[in-house]
Amino acid sequence: MRKFIKHNGAFLLIVIILTTLFWIVVHRGENQIYEKEAKWQYESTISQLLTAEEIIRVQIHDFERVLFLLKSIPNTRSYVNTNFESVSYKNKVKEIFFELAKVFKHFYKIRIIDSSGQEIIKVARGSDGTAIIAPGSQLQNKRNRYYFQEAMKMDENQIYVSPIDLNIENGKIEMPYTPVIRLATPLFDSKGEKRGILVLSVEFSKVLELLPKNVFIQTEDGYLISSNSDKSVNFRKSDYNFPDDSGHIELSDIETIHYSTVDFLPGNRLIVASYHKHPTSKAALQNLTLISMLIFILFLVLMFAGVYLDFSKSRDLLGAQKAIMSSLATLAERRDTETGRHLKRTREYAVILTKQLRKNKKYRKIITNEFIENLYDTAPLHDMGKVGIRDSILLKEGKLTKEEYEEIKKHTIIGKQIIQDVIGRYRLKGSYIIMARNICAYHHEKHNGEGYPEGLKGEKIPLEARIFALCDAYDAIRSKRPYKDELPHEEAIRRIKADRGKHFDPDIVDAFLECEKEFERVYETYKYDQGIGFVI
Repeated sequence: MRKFIKHNGAFLLIVIILTTLFWIVVHRGENQIYEKEAKWQYESTISQLLTAEEIIRVQIHDFERVLFLLKSIPNTRSYVNTNFESVSYKNKVKEIFFELAKVFKHFYKIRIIDSSGQEIIKVARGSDGTAIIAPGSQLQNKRNRYYFQEAMKMDENQIYVSPIDLNIENGKIEMPYTPVIRLATPLFDSKGEKRGILVLSVEFSKVLELLPKNVFIQTEDGYLISSNSDKSVNFRKSDYNFPDDSGHIELSDIETIHYSTVDFLPGNRLIVASYHKHPTSKAALQNLTLISMLIFILFLVLMFAGVYLDFSKSRDLLGAQKAIMSSLATLAERRDTETGRHLKRTREYAVILTKQLRKNKKYRKIITNEFIENLYDTAPLHDMGKVGIRDSILLKEGKLTKEEYEEIKKHTIIGKQIIQDVIGRYRLKGSYIIMARNICAYHHEKHNGEGYPEGLKGEKIPLEARIFALCDAYDAIRSKRPYKDELPHEEAIRRIKADRGKHFDPDIVDAFLECEKEFERVYETYKYDQGIGFVI
């Protein structure tokens, strides 16, 4: 909302300029009014096409990122390495796919198909729109389907994107029409052998809902797709022939279709088009003069709404990215016996401590509102690397052996690598994703350099990791574990003060001592029903 308000000055300037131009146009005659109106309609249509192109590209690239993210999850890799024979890994992968499908309603199916074409995991969307894990009786052999054959020809990091077509099951087209686009990538085991493919099927109608009004799509196969006001979908053979990559077709004196080609991935293209109707008679010009003021006011309202909707879509896209990461963190946490209370408490501690630290002049410019918001959102990701730790260690009741402890310490490296792979593959630079990586990787580093995994020292440890290290330690000291009883707040203060300059940044300890009562309040509020799983 701050960004939206920030642009108000430019918006008011546009209003003043347009008002001046409006009066000039009125006084220069009806014909010039028509010409200006026609030009505006043309530019508006072109703007809609450009917006539609960008939405489609962003959506397809987001689906591609999700596909590679699911492929890179350690449980998926481990399942592939067992040649799809491990029941344990199979159930874990099913759960990951299921949770993701619950969050993102446009994901129609998520499947793993082995090298023979047999579906072995399928999470689909039922007739009521809810995500379901398909039983074995509903799994089919897809060896003759074009997307399976094309994906099996590809190398490790390649992706096949299918044409948009209607979903066909058992040789029948589903009703009502469900246009689907499929993204598929091959699955290789650690020996480099191709074991099958991962397929993400997306309901293209959900993408249509994001496009500007009056915009429709024509596929490479010549099918026209458009969305009705009731969100149903038209899917039919197109009557239009678009000869060039972009341009317009005059249907009549008052009807025009503008179109443009979208190349959203190498070798994949479709056409976006918009129907444009413009009056040409003298009566229409006279009516335009009479109602021009109303049109002008309406134009301003629509402009304002367009700016706001653009802002809302950007916010929703960021929310979707956060939801994916949050879902992964929740899945990782469910592997041990924690109930989520630890996540709730530590993120609350982090906000309290960061706000207190901001009172220190040294950190006022560093700790912004965005920093605090990102820290709140990323704090639950700190142990997402647990997805790569064996259950025999992660779920062990009691103290760990030295060897087991060394193994579980690797969760920081695993968590960092998962996020770093995404950052590197898609060249992400946002503060949210960078903070998520830093907290995953460095929340067990110590101020004196004796922490892990890299032995960073002092301010070489990212600020967010230094803050969260104290929050995580406080909660571990207070909480009951198989090898210790719950300790009082005063004992936690004593231990943290004793580790000032050793484990913890002195500035952060000083800030903690100013707000330690708030830590105690949060712990007492959320301590009930907490699990007794191992937390380091």
